[in-house]
Amino acid sequence: MPDQTKERIVDAAYRALVKQGYHETSMKDIAAEAGVAPGLAHYYFETKEDLMVAAIERACQPVMEAWRQAGMNLTGPLPEDADPMVVARMCFELAKEELRTYRGLFLLTFDMFGVGLHNPKIAAAVRAFIDERRAFIARITQGVIAGMNEAPMASADAIAAALWGSLHGIYLQKVMNPDFDAEAAIDALSEMAIAFATRPRVSLEVR
Repeated sequence: MPDQTKERIVDAAYRALVKQGYHETSMKDIAAEAGVAPGLAHYYFETKEDLMVAAIERACQPVMEAWRQAGMNLTGPLPEDADPMVVARMCFELAKEELRTYRGLFLLTFDMFGVGLHNPKIAAAVRAFIDERRAFIARITQGVIAGMNEAPMASADAIAAALWGSLHGIYLQKVMNPDFDAEAAIDALSEMAIAFATRPRVSLEVR
């Protein structure tokens, strides 16, 4: 049975960190948000870094559930009957839905990235977070490449890294400027990726 006090502390950490940011939030603030004594928060989580990672993992759960409902698992292979091109298009649509629905998660994620530049514990969590998602994109990319008329010079891993970086650049622009049209930018990225994947074979024959 889940520990309800621990879960309440994690939920409170998410709210406090999204509202105030990592550097402006103390363990005492999180305990107050959860309605528990500071010592109890420290009992469950030794450091604020541990709480930040736990808060992001908790906030990612509904996102992961949405992917599972769409028939995908971030850490597993694509379904055998899946069309990689259809999956790729669906991923871009899900990216737009995530940005509409989970703005707080993106705020906290980018805060975590910044903290990770100077904090080894958070840096390790950031690398694991990025590696898992890039690997998922790479698996889709490998399927798309298998169906292309001509394989690209770039590897699936390199393409996945470029796509992940592009998407998070769009996410960051939206977080910094709520008026930024992130959906149009994601549509443009999708269009470029699909055009690249469906381009005709180039003949190099010399006449």
